[in-house]
Order: sequence, then C-alpha cells, then structure tokens
Amino acid sequence: NHLIIAGMTVQEHAGNDKSCVWHATDFADEELKDELFCIRFASVENCKTFMESFQEVAESQKTQEENRDASATAEALEKLSVEEKKEDKATEEGPAAATEAKTESKEE
Repeated sequence: NHLIIAGMTVQEHAGNDKSCVWHATDFADEELKDELFCIRFASVENCKTFMESFQEVAESQKTQEENRDASATAEALEKLSVEEKKEDKATEEGPAAATEAKTESKEE
C-alpha cells in the first residue's frame, strides 16, 4: 500500500531474473514504515515489463513535480507588481543639477 514517487528505483533481485525489489514507505498497518518490497513473476518478460513500467511512473512523477514547482513560481511572479516612485524634481535632476547651482552661486 504505497505510491510510486519521484526518485524511487526498482532493481532485479540478486540471483533471480524473475524477481525485483524496491524501497517504499508502507502504510498497510496504518503506520508509516520504510519497507523493502520484493515481487516474483512467472516469467522474466513480466518482470522486465513491471520494472520498465515502475521506472516510467517514477519519471512521470518527477516531471509532474517539476511542473508543479514551475506553476507555483509562475503564480508568484504574476502576483508581483512594480510601482513607479515619484521623487522630487531636484532629486530627479540628480547631482549634475546641484553642481550647476553651486557653480552659478560662485560666479555671482
């Protein structure tokens, strides 16, 4: 009783081409426990098909996770706004205007 999530891997059981193993968090006893699962098939082909399907689902979960992250980022960016601040005219003119004013007062 567990989900296949991104990052999970399945591998052949040592010494038997018809079986494979993987780690997952099990909730069968209504308590989360990290478990090692093993399954044995009637044929090598069935085992290979299971392993390929398992990996495809794990990869698709990774892609979905990335899409959720991208969507959350896009939503956050949409909420951002840029406000234009209006400053005093003297501040807008900057240091050059202040220098000109000092120069004019020295000339007088």
